[in-house]
Amino acid sequence: MPQSLIDEQECREDTARRLNTWLTVLEERIVALLQGNEPETMKPSEREQAASRHLAMLLRLLQLRQKFAQPEPSPGEQALLDAIWRHDEE
Repeated sequence: MPQSLIDEQECREDTARRLNTWLTVLEERIVALLQGNEPETMKPSEREQAASRHLAMLLRLLQLRQKFAQPEPSPGEQALLDAIWRHDEE
């Protein structure tokens, strides 16, 4: 495999790892904010602003993850998918 393809694949994998880390951080932050605050006591506009901000960040991170996702499964993933499909057909 040419070095440029290996570098591109490594870059995609690194980007995917970083995006997944940011998604995890965002999810943890949402949980922490919900545990640290009582949404019922917040003004409706504050709740809407907080939800909107987090949804916008989540949407952007998911779009980036989709952009940098591998276009096709790796050989190991493909073998697993093939095994699953064969098992379902039996």
